[in-house]
Amino acid sequence: MAAGSVSEFIAKIDDYIEQGVTDGLPVIPPSVERVEAMVAASGRGADEVVGLLPPTYGEANVRDVAINATMAGCLPEYMPVILAAVEVMLEPSFHLDHLATSTKGNAPLVIVNGPIRKEIGLNCTKNVLGPGARANATIGRAIRLLLINVGGSVPGVTDHSCFGHGGKYTYTIGEDEESSPWEPLHVESGFAAEDSTVTVMGSEAPRYVSSVASPKCPEVTLLRIADTMSTLASFGMTGRSEAFVLLGPDHRNAVAEAGWSKADVRNFLHERSGRPAADLDAGQPPDRPGSLPHLREREGYRPDDWIPVFGSADDIHIVAAGGAGIVSLVCYGSPSLDYGRHGQRRIDRPNGVPR
Repeated sequence: MAAGSVSEFIAKIDDYIEQGVTDGLPVIPPSVERVEAMVAASGRGADEVVGLLPPTYGEANVRDVAINATMAGCLPEYMPVILAAVEVMLEPSFHLDHLATSTKGNAPLVIVNGPIRKEIGLNCTKNVLGPGARANATIGRAIRLLLINVGGSVPGVTDHSCFGHGGKYTYTIGEDEESSPWEPLHVESGFAAEDSTVTVMGSEAPRYVSSVASPKCPEVTLLRIADTMSTLASFGMTGRSEAFVLLGPDHRNAVAEAGWSKADVRNFLHERSGRPAADLDAGQPPDRPGSLPHLREREGYRPDDWIPVFGSADDIHIVAAGGAGIVSLVCYGSPSLDYGRHGQRRIDRPNGVPR
């Protein structure tokens, strides 16, 4: 590229940043040719409306998605994943309006299952939430740019996040199905193994759990995960939420070797994640006694009554991901299920490509 062309290219990037249509990082100026390639890879018409994105309820069509995906640095083959994720977020139960404006600062955690993970080079193992994989980095970024540029979720203006977290740039992973001792998330949810799917939840920043893994005492690792779920801050003022537990290979293999199924893990975590009612009482403002819904549900509770974090074991989802080591992650959801719950969708593949 000639020196003049480089200068012009940089000037365009600077202009986009000045216009406020980026996430603060440089973007790729969306050429007509690149956007058309993105649209073609989606298998849909450019003017097909995907939905209205809050908080300003801008109308997003396939071309809009393609433009923002181009700016994010995506390859055309990522388009079916991005479109499916956006469609999940537009489901009423997801409450994208809350995620787009909340002070809590949750971000869309995107989990991809099925053959498409390998086809697009999605990282499922080491450094899965870190840098290094183009698909992971740019798919989530495309979603964020779309929320800013079409939905109007502008940081500091309509996006009222107090702190935010790194997942608000990008928060996309694949499940490590090949190394998991259990059936993958999408099969567990009723999809076929050969289906490609996307699961999305509005998630806090991940909470790290460190524990030496041993098949002789899997309870030790699971107790640490349950304890991580049980901070006083985990008990929302508006009700119970859900969480995805990203189990690293050391932890999940030790637990499976001990004969535990996914259901066993979920049930154990549900039983052990909670606090005595007295702890929750002590954690409430003195001028707002009884403000936690968990306590209002139990009229006449006693101080030593056990109050679970989650309403059901089904609100805890187990995903195989990450690299070798003694670490797993807890990704906590919205302040309550009334403010948003995860959704899943099969990824539509264009041109007769198997799903």
